[in-house]
Amino acid sequence: MTELETVAGLPGVSAAVLGDLEGTFLGAHRTADGETIAAEMGFVGSTLLEIGEVLGLGALTSFSLSGPAGACLLVVRPRALITALVTPPQSLGPVERAVDTAFQEWT
Repeated sequence: MTELETVAGLPGVSAAVLGDLEGTFLGAHRTADGETIAAEMGFVGSTLLEIGEVLGLGALTSFSLSGPAGACLLVVRPRALITALVTPPQSLGPVERAVDTAFQEWT
């Protein structure tokens, strides 16, 4: 199972997109807007990584965004950025923990 399939299969994840930090679309599950999401999240991910460096936080591995209608988890992998759209937003915490557990097992 690929990293994208792992994230897409988690409870609470309504869609998942695989891209890179340059915004290149590499794959998607359950969304027709994968190319747009990959482009936007590539920009957001690159910017947040730069902010993490400026703040002295070290190598960031994930970012989460949340609003009243849903949430989003961006996971930085060695050669990719995985975006998980999470619904309802209250599922964000459990999704973050599940992603951390799954990727710890891979490293």
